[in-house]
Amino acid sequence: MSPSDALEQYLNSQAGVTQLCVAFSGGMDSHVLLHVTSQLLQTQDAIALRAIHINHGLHHESEQWAKHAQQVCDELNVPLVVRNVVVDEKAEKANGPEGGARLARYEAFADIVHPGEHLLLAQHADDQVETFLLQALRGSGPDGLASIPRKRTFVGAYMGRPLLGCTQESLAEHAQANGLSWIEDPSNADNRFDRNFIRNEVLPLIRTRWPAATRTLSRSAMRCAASVQTLHDVAYEDLSVVRVQGTTELSIVSLRVLPAERCFNVLRLWVRQAGLRMPRLQDLQQVMSDLLHARTDSLGVVNVRDYEFRRHGDKLFLINNPLKNEPFSLEWEPPYEDLIISETGQILSIEGCEEQGLQLPSEGSITVRSRIGGELIKLGEPAFHKAVKKVLQEAAIPPWQRDTVPLLYVNGRLAAVWNVVVAVDFRANTEIA
Repeated sequence: MSPSDALEQYLNSQAGVTQLCVAFSGGMDSHVLLHVTSQLLQTQDAIALRAIHINHGLHHESEQWAKHAQQVCDELNVPLVVRNVVVDEKAEKANGPEGGARLARYEAFADIVHPGEHLLLAQHADDQVETFLLQALRGSGPDGLASIPRKRTFVGAYMGRPLLGCTQESLAEHAQANGLSWIEDPSNADNRFDRNFIRNEVLPLIRTRWPAATRTLSRSAMRCAASVQTLHDVAYEDLSVVRVQGTTELSIVSLRVLPAERCFNVLRLWVRQAGLRMPRLQDLQQVMSDLLHARTDSLGVVNVRDYEFRRHGDKLFLINNPLKNEPFSLEWEPPYEDLIISETGQILSIEGCEEQGLQLPSEGSITVRSRIGGELIKLGEPAFHKAVKKVLQEAAIPPWQRDTVPLLYVNGRLAAVWNVVVAVDFRANTEIA
């Protein structure tokens, strides 16, 4: 299939496309994609086209590559956004140089892409085969072997790869026939990178024995993708059963009933819906042993790089970007405009106080602070003092969230534990002493 035919087929399968953005590195593949897209849209005024170039700053000629990208886009009359990014050292250490650069690139994409826009990437059939082999060598299951998806949602937009049915040879033919010029990234020849080794050494050898390897292995990836869709359908049904009603948490008792593989699929879907990276098999096995089949009072944690699985009681929690709880202390004064607690992201409001039955003083101010330990609150009829620690435990507040619950003090007296309980002397139907 030619690149032009592949792009036209992609667009015909998408309803209501009005915006396209080509990820343009300046290499041959992305230049071909940008060229065929600009050609096709010359007769389609209803679709706007632009391009984005990510400058990772990892090569001494990076600035020249950005200038080349601008020159090509000027010649094609395509608006270009150039974004400079810095590859995070921790991400590079955890994911390797390629993975770190990819994360930085995707963060830039997410920041730039418009709602409903189709962000087009130039991966082709040979890239699909390389990914399939890499995933197979890592011991991946169907999810990984499905390799590169043709289209997926992406931060309110779409990420599409219309050239997955094209071989690199067909892209090279288009580039040569149309006199395109492109950048050759010297790092593509560095066989220290796994993908380059497969591309430069393994696949050429495979093709000497199996000339149709690109087509047949791509077909295997497509079959895995079809199987994954069936597994996803089952996972959606299971997730609806194990999710604790009205929350984002999962019931551990319900998860235990599922066979191991179905449980793993539910957890993968749960993570995917949260927009997080897929856990490894060993991560899921640790969740199974350390959390699902641990004692009821277990407070175990399974750390998966940039997020955590946590257990509290019968619930399994997914904690994104776990951070240490920072103490806070603020003054809230009349007329009590919404108070934002930057350390936790919570917002206190008059409406919230009314819903909880908390009477706000007409003068003075309220001190809003985090828990430090040993606090008592006056409750009940007849009144008695109860430890806030006990109140939070009985309210089933997970331990890692307890220090983020705001305590409200009026004239030095604890008036409320926000969204948990109000002291007897500060209820809306009681005059404040």
